[in-house]
Amino acid sequence: MSKPDRMVWNKAEHESKVENFYGTGAENFGGYHQQYLNFGLWENGIDDFVEAAENLVQRMGTLLGLNGESHLLDVACGMGTQDVYLMRRFAPRRIDALDVTWKHIEHGREKARAANLEDRLHFHHGTATQLPFEDASFTHVLSIEGPVHFNTRELFMREAHRVLKPGGTFALSDYSLRRKPRNLYEKFVINTAMWLWKVPTENADSIETYTEKMNRSGFTNVEIEEIGELVIPGYYREQRRPETIRELVQIRGFVAGRLGGIIDYAVYKAHMIGLLGYLLVRAKKPV
Repeated sequence: MSKPDRMVWNKAEHESKVENFYGTGAENFGGYHQQYLNFGLWENGIDDFVEAAENLVQRMGTLLGLNGESHLLDVACGMGTQDVYLMRRFAPRRIDALDVTWKHIEHGREKARAANLEDRLHFHHGTATQLPFEDASFTHVLSIEGPVHFNTRELFMREAHRVLKPGGTFALSDYSLRRKPRNLYEKFVINTAMWLWKVPTENADSIETYTEKMNRSGFTNVEIEEIGELVIPGYYREQRRPETIRELVQIRGFVAGRLGGIIDYAVYKAHMIGLLGYLLVRAKKPV
């Protein structure tokens, strides 16, 4: 069903750039933040990162409508913590999880072994824009914060539509432009965030263009909710804690750790001046 082993990207390929970005120091994460990488959903008084991260994963599983009959594809699965959580919380029949970063796949496979889930939870190295799965393989497709990096987001939407069964459900958490930059300063903020964070310019979507791309890809019943205030400020506060900064420098090294801080500030600033939003998206593949 899938290519089981490591993919090798040409250095000029976008996948190589994203893998290098997220792979730096990934072998050193240990138990830090339980290896969650998402921004978290900071609502109802939550002030702990792991709790916020799991709150977001739970929201996405609920949005998908996962159940015991589900066969889920999780694209941009990170280090696999969210997939173990989804297994325990929603008990789907099977999860296939894919990520562009090989070190993440190694972490995920170890988690599946440790949780005794190897028969139902499978990790694959690959790209979201050429999914290594057959047509109509999955009842549900999920991506948490990955699509902004894909080259391009719309190509991934088409691939998600292809691998979904008729009547299947697609859910994403993702970033969007709330409005166009109004001056050179705002253009600088958003362009800096995109360049440093390995975001293709084609992915600078408003909610309107996001919806258009979903429709063009074949999805119907597209529902989009903007929840940036419940995500981005809480994540930024967590990343600015002195303890967090020290941990990230130890994990990723001084240069990469500090670069991460610059990206976090650019994302936060873009949100605070009204440029950047955070979306929860749900759609269906027609029967």
